[in-house]
Amino acid sequence: MAHALTEARLSHWMQQLGPRLIRLSAGICRDGHQAEEIVQEAFVKLWRQPPEAGEVAFSSWMRRVVTNLSINALQRTKRPGKLPELSNDPALRCRDLTERQREAQEDLDRVRRAMDALDESKRAILLLRAQEQLSYEEIAEHLEVPVGTVMSRLNRARAALLEEMKRQRGDASGGAADEPAVFEFRKYKQA
Repeated sequence: MAHALTEARLSHWMQQLGPRLIRLSAGICRDGHQAEEIVQEAFVKLWRQPPEAGEVAFSSWMRRVVTNLSINALQRTKRPGKLPELSNDPALRCRDLTERQREAQEDLDRVRRAMDALDESKRAILLLRAQEQLSYEEIAEHLEVPVGTVMSRLNRARAALLEEMKRQRGDASGGAADEPAVFEFRKYKQA
């Protein structure tokens, strides 16, 4: 049986993992308030019954719990929402943006709209890869599926994202020029 957590250790893990888990949940369920509640629920689960492997497993265990709780919450509510703002930088929102900044913001907005249109499982696997920067092996462990399944799900999710971006733009042609904006999504998000 796993050892019980002290309040001090729980507080440490909340500070260590909380912000990242909230971003992950908000990316999946598109609701910052709901994401905070989901992460709180996950920490209650951690407090009540930590994983058998101990603190070394907390990060991956919590990521799995938050992902599952977020997807379950979405499936229960099935209400539309928006992706959270990924940048709080006022310079990206001011009127006097440089042309390069404007183009980057437009690319990011296109990706956000396309991500918003994807189903939660596709959005979740893309966020685990791009936002959480997990390897295929880590995603496979997280989702408890084989690495090949992760590869095929990511491939389908990326294809769906590209298709959605083309659809939103009204372009039924090849769209190969759009691919770098999608695959360089990581460069637009905050660290």
